[in-house]
Amino acid sequence: MMTTNKLTKILSGVATLGIATAIAAPAQAATFTVPLDALGRGMVDTVLVATGSGYGLSIGGMVYDSVTLGDKVFSDFSVVADVAAGDNLSFILTSGVWTVQYDPADMGRDKGELHYQVDIDTTMMPMMYFDAVSFDTDVSGMGGTYTATKEIKTLAGASLVTQESVNGGVDMADLKPFMVQSIKVIDTYGVVSDGGMSLLQSSTNDFTQVPFGTKVPEPGTILGLLAVGGLGMVSRFKKQK
Repeated sequence: MMTTNKLTKILSGVATLGIATAIAAPAQAATFTVPLDALGRGMVDTVLVATGSGYGLSIGGMVYDSVTLGDKVFSDFSVVADVAAGDNLSFILTSGVWTVQYDPADMGRDKGELHYQVDIDTTMMPMMYFDAVSFDTDVSGMGGTYTATKEIKTLAGASLVTQESVNGGVDMADLKPFMVQSIKVIDTYGVVSDGGMSLLQSSTNDFTQVPFGTKVPEPGTILGLLAVGGLGMVSRFKKQK
């Protein structure tokens, strides 16, 4: 049996930034830049909002097209099926790990898709490219199998890696061999339907980066980088069956 699992955010001092989630507003701006603390950490909670051209993010009484967090720019948001306006996205940076956390509204989501683009701002970090990525979910329900996938593509549409989270499992992958600075992320929830017996409660995408010329580390090293980086900001209640 799977029990309900919630993702608990531990701000570790970032809460003092005073960034609050806001309701939708008619005005729209290009990008929201997240303030960073003295340790280079930052976080912002947002709400997906339908706009005339697609989807934006509601923050502090404004609707933005994108979020800039350190040298990462998150943009081009779109959804399919049950993922919808009113759902929440959080963007977190701590210890060199960028995290995108999706929290559906209401009781959770049976299935759907979340699409977005991530770019390394090459005016800030011209020699950096994407390194390790992880995909994690929290699922509630009485049993069955709930599967979610995360596909990462180039902006031209070429598939780089596909990750899979089954019943709240974690999947790791390495983007370093591709030497990319811009990626398209497609999170697909409810890939294998269990008839609504389970619902997605949250999903978490983590990203790291390295300078050009860095050697590809062993898989265990990749796992350690993401695990250590995430501990300062986000802790998860582990899944039980």
